[in-house]
Amino acid sequence: MRGRVVLFFPSYFSDEAAPPLALIHLAAPLVANGYEVRIVDSAVTEDCAGAVGAACDGAVCLGISMVTGPMITQGVEVARAVRARCPGLPIVAGGWHASILPEQTLRSASVDAVVKGQGEITFAEIVDRYAASERDLGGIAGCLYKKDGEVVWNPDRGYTDINVLPPRPFHLIDFERYAVKCKGLRWLLYCTSHGCPWDCSYCSNASVYGRNWKPLHAETAVAEMAELAARYRLQVIDIIDDNYLVRRDRALDIAEGLLRGRARFAYYMQTRTDQVDRLSDEDLALLARSGLRRIFFGLESGSARVMRSVNKRLDLETAYRTAQRCRKVGIRPSFNLIFGLPAEEEEDLRDTLAVVDRIGRANPEADFFTNIFSPYPGSPIWPEAVRRGIEEPRTLEEWADFHPKVQVLPWLSGARHARIQRIRDYIRMGYSARQMVVERPTGWRGPARDALRALARRRLRSLAIRFPFEVWALRAYKALRRVPAPAVIN
Repeated sequence: MRGRVVLFFPSYFSDEAAPPLALIHLAAPLVANGYEVRIVDSAVTEDCAGAVGAACDGAVCLGISMVTGPMITQGVEVARAVRARCPGLPIVAGGWHASILPEQTLRSASVDAVVKGQGEITFAEIVDRYAASERDLGGIAGCLYKKDGEVVWNPDRGYTDINVLPPRPFHLIDFERYAVKCKGLRWLLYCTSHGCPWDCSYCSNASVYGRNWKPLHAETAVAEMAELAARYRLQVIDIIDDNYLVRRDRALDIAEGLLRGRARFAYYMQTRTDQVDRLSDEDLALLARSGLRRIFFGLESGSARVMRSVNKRLDLETAYRTAQRCRKVGIRPSFNLIFGLPAEEEEDLRDTLAVVDRIGRANPEADFFTNIFSPYPGSPIWPEAVRRGIEEPRTLEEWADFHPKVQVLPWLSGARHARIQRIRDYIRMGYSARQMVVERPTGWRGPARDALRALARRRLRSLAIRFPFEVWALRAYKALRRVPAPAVIN
């Protein structure tokens, strides 16, 4: 072995967990080059600071992946603990947040270098320098580093075709720990493409991948998913591509390959309703037969005006048709909604709830995830959010608690914010988003849930939510039973 590299995945603060796919990707060239790689995932590690610190003794370097929001909190805490324990160990930050704000991230005292953008090759070259006891990272494309206290920018690195990268080392993961965490469910996040060709203004995807879509070869995806499902006895593979159906022929090739191999797992994917709309009934039935059981859609709003304001070009009629067609073939449609977008007014809110009701009537099994708008740096809408009163954090450490606070927006606060939260409560009650880990209600709980669901849907149709006694009662019941707040991975 050429040395040990430690990779740390901070917590999303979710009760559900899957192996950290980003770090598995990052580890591929390192394993191929003879390094020992240890992945520490906070989701399945109680004392993650201690575990990371112990793994870092004698290591070449530590890599930390961070997405804007709660992950930064623990990422910073662990980086500080490792810096105190191993003062000379290089610490490299990567992931979405570091890619969007690389210089600000690098100015943290706990960070020595930043990987900007796609990181597999860049990080491997950084590790080679550190393994050779070199701290000067000059000439390594795709990174920033500190030299004599100053920030040095290297040129950006172009996209690396995922088809030419080494096999992803899933064997580094102890799948049993995740199965225990998820009450026996065996599942995996999986990626078959990078990027998205659309340009919705609330999305920061383009700041990392541009408006490009780069796929893994269909035969490679089929072979790897089948092998992983057999080796780790997976029940579900959640394909987290930003847009799985960009190419209809490729999705159908994968489906046919899974059928030929008699795959025995379910899979989920993300796409747009207009892309399902262009599939024939035979195409959709083929996807269902191959194991597709759930599709996540970014609906975002039921208001055409609000969708235009964020450059979301989508005909809502495709959502209704898709909900109906998915019902016929046994695929659950799950729709994401964003409340509090800057252009949203009362009429737009009512339009959204009307769309929710119509979709629910078209397919009673359709469910909805709801969010309050979280402006992300690097997204086209970010300057508008700042103009309307969002205060941009000035340091990596300040970003740590940005998103929990920003749920109350300058234009969405007080009584209006409380009302939106109440609407979200009723949507959760009436169209409950199925989590990855589902506990079936037993005894009287099943009929009670159905009654609450019907009542919540009636409430939403008329917006009669002033006195949400069912919400209060449900919260009190969960508090008495000490039921944790639901954690949803999408």
